[in-house]
Amino acid sequence: MLTTRITELANKDNPVEDVDIFESSLTTIFNDVRNMHGEPGEFVVYTSPKYGDIKLGLANIRKSDTRLFSHHLWNAGVEVAGMIENGEIDVEEENVLELGAGAALPSLLSALAGARSVVITDYPAPEILENITSNICLNSTILSSSKPPEVYGHTWGDLSDDVAKAYTHAFTRVIAADTLWMDYEHENLAKSMLHFLDDKNPKARVIVVAGLHTGRQKMAKFWNVAVDTGFEIESIKERDVNGVEREFLADRGFEDGQEKKMWLTIGILKRKSS
Repeated sequence: MLTTRITELANKDNPVEDVDIFESSLTTIFNDVRNMHGEPGEFVVYTSPKYGDIKLGLANIRKSDTRLFSHHLWNAGVEVAGMIENGEIDVEEENVLELGAGAALPSLLSALAGARSVVITDYPAPEILENITSNICLNSTILSSSKPPEVYGHTWGDLSDDVAKAYTHAFTRVIAADTLWMDYEHENLAKSMLHFLDDKNPKARVIVVAGLHTGRQKMAKFWNVAVDTGFEIESIKERDVNGVEREFLADRGFEDGQEKKMWLTIGILKRKSS
């Protein structure tokens, strides 16, 4: 199961309480799949079959007014990490960008898997960017043979900031994991994707993975926005935490909330042919 790769660590300043143990037990007893892991300011470990343990701090955004969700590791990021490890997403010798990186697990896996370069971006809040930089340092030993990833703040749709000006059409792989929950930002997100994606390499792709807890209608809306922005949908499917796949549907009727937490949507975008 996808989630068995994740271990949550108690912060010495925020020890595990009895209620946390009780909630964890309920998850096991009732097969309630967790779609997010860890708490603000704490740590999780992703156990990689190929590279060993990757320790990740989670942004302590209690101090921030951004009200974003970078303080958890979401299953979409775990899925992308697995896809990189098994070669489903080929990043070797590719230039990789992650948008809305959070703890930046896919970016770290990209560096370990032989990416030519890795640029990590998230909302320009100090707590978030400092946490990403800290995660690179936490894993410096296993990253020692890789080119160090770069970290930038980026607000989707703002093509005048430092990273947008420095890396126009620079990436052959653009990764976005669990970034679709704000449907009012879909146009800006797609705009950034198109801006950063290599416009000369026909094999350049955007990989979008999102949990169905985000909302099926929101996801369906994003794919339409992406097409209107200048993308083609190369493929789109649903996959659960056990690896079972099915076609993506914009409407499946009533869906149980717990059931939805098991499923991810995996989409691949490419630039529209001229």
